[in-house]
Amino acid sequence: MKTSDILIELQDMMDKWGNPVEAPINEAFVDSITKRKPDSLATPMLKKLGDELCFLLVNQPDYFTFLKTMDGFEYNGLILYSLSVPEPLDKNLFVMNDFYRDNDDFINPDLAQRLVIGNDSISLFTYDNKTNLFEIRDNAATENVFGVFDNFNEFLIEVVGTVK
Repeated sequence: MKTSDILIELQDMMDKWGNPVEAPINEAFVDSITKRKPDSLATPMLKKLGDELCFLLVNQPDYFTFLKTMDGFEYNGLILYSLSVPEPLDKNLFVMNDFYRDNDDFINPDLAQRLVIGNDSISLFTYDNKTNLFEIRDNAATENVFGVFDNFNEFLIEVVGTVK
């Protein structure tokens, strides 16, 4: 099943139950990440996240297809974070990754080295740009990995299958 077909099915499920569907990401927003100048005024954390997102978008084109269809979603407890929608904060990729990497309480080494792209009630969804793999990790014991996927399409099939 192609990514676009999975997203159509997801949108249909969301519409059926009255869940809002996020608008596609604005191309200018993607350009602000992928074509930013090295002398930008972004913080070191934001620069690192931007670099990781660039890598993700280049190496996983199905993720970009997802963003061009909907910039994140929440359905039946399954959340894939938005890049451009700032609120609610707990559904924004930048805010959540800043939390996992730079907070005063605890920095989880498993998450600090990966881009956290979403969650559900028991799992965190990550992308490891060193291995170019998507992972489903235990939310409490993040060293435990439930699934590893070498492309976004297979990852999406798995996580959307949990809410059908």
